Amino acid sequence: MYPAAPASTSLDRDRARAIVAEVTHWHHKFEVFPGVVTPGSYDPGFLLEKLQLPKDMAGLKVLDIGPSDGFFSMNMARRGAQVTVIDYRAKNVHGFGAMEQLTALDFDYRQMNLYDIPASDIGTFDIVLFLGVLYHLPDMVRALNIVAGLCQARLLVETEFAPALMPGVAVAQYYEAASLAGDITNFWVPNKDCLFAMVRDVGFKIDRIDSWGTRILVDASPGRTAETEKMAYAYGLLPG
Repeated sequence: MYPAAPASTSLDRDRARAIVAEVTHWHHKFEVFPGVVTPGSYDPGFLLEKLQLPKDMAGLKVLDIGPSDGFFSMNMARRGAQVTVIDYRAKNVHGFGAMEQLTALDFDYRQMNLYDIPASDIGTFDIVLFLGVLYHLPDMVRALNIVAGLCQARLLVETEFAPALMPGVAVAQYYEAASLAGDITNFWVPNKDCLFAMVRDVGFKIDRIDSWGTRILVDASPGRTAETEKMAYAYGLLPG
């Protein structure tokens, strides 16, 4: 395994528990301070293993889009990565700010909407994590195109998908209002053919896939640059 970064030396366990308790809602369940586990509803440890990230990430620039409480950001920083984070919420609205305080790790946290990234100075990254975000977005293709433009080597996309929806045909199901899991932020759930086609159309080749239940992970890298012309027609300007 990789070495854990030291927790903040100015805190004891009781104070760490108090900081955790101050967060209104935790999604990730993980040890955020020695002996202190967050009361999240989702244990992301199994997904960390599925990502197959390098044990030593020193010198790598990584982007974590929609980090929730920061479990994956924390683990990549502990492996030595330089981690940039994007979320539409301020970091103290969810557990990320508490995680940052309790671990004493350093992150470049950007509060912004994913669709506003093209106008920012965020740069490019060796690895981009796009976990549990795609089906929360109204324009999946535009989002993937933006994300692809930020990634130089490895893109990891994990999302809800519809394994039984018209296999062999690239389709997605739209969910009105809060009809999916009672969550108004859910929009589209693609089948795997649709997801794979979108990834290819934004200029990436699929190197590895993994799926369990209604979740799927795509591990992709740049490699189909001819297809990016399609995105220029979709979201760019033509000369003349």
